[in-house]
Amino acid sequence: MLVVVLILAASLAIYHFRPQPHAQPKVKPITYHYRIVALGDSLTEGVGNEKKHGYVGITADTLKKQKNVKQVAYTDLGHRGDTSADLLDVLKKPAARRQVQKANTIFLTIGGNDLVRVLRNHFMDLTASDFSAEQKKFTPRLQKIFTTIRTLNPRAPVYFFGLYNPFEDYLGQANKDFVPILNRWNANSKKVAGKYRDVHFIPTYDLFKGKINTLLYDDHFHPNPKGYKLLSARLVTTMKRDQ
Repeated sequence: MLVVVLILAASLAIYHFRPQPHAQPKVKPITYHYRIVALGDSLTEGVGNEKKHGYVGITADTLKKQKNVKQVAYTDLGHRGDTSADLLDVLKKPAARRQVQKANTIFLTIGGNDLVRVLRNHFMDLTASDFSAEQKKFTPRLQKIFTTIRTLNPRAPVYFFGLYNPFEDYLGQANKDFVPILNRWNANSKKVAGKYRDVHFIPTYDLFKGKINTLLYDDHFHPNPKGYKLLSARLVTTMKRDQ
């Protein structure tokens, strides 16, 4: 009988002093507050879809609908016709620099007007070397753009769009010669972007290939609302992968 009592007493003691499981603290879901600054040319300005502010406005609306997003604010500094040299001038302005410093997300389109300038200036005697010469000028300017952005804001992810081809029908047979030039231009831009931390190159060529009749605005150059939706969708997908 004494043995039974001792066993019961020992069992109670072990139970009493056994560490009891603690309730796991509730993990708060991650929420996002976006402060976006959009830089670049007419694609960022949204020409062809001014009512929705192009891909910038569409993206902002999409982000606002996500459950884990609490706030979305954006400043659109895109300007029709701007080249890489023009964007460098924009980044010298105090107001633009303050916007970049405050941002936690940066969108960028640039390079299309640099490329188009070659077509306009050499249309009658256009050669591949004309594009190569312009790309050699564009590359250091693009590097300076990224360096300036990173100096002003070391942390905000930058989403940089590549170029699509709006000239598929316009160039006719010459398009087969232009496509490799455009591909080299995009490959070079992607390579430059890859040298900077948290700069994401977003390809667009495939989105518009063979579909320009349904995705371009009346000017046959800028995206129409449907085209901008495709740009925005790819941007949002890239942003999700970055989270």
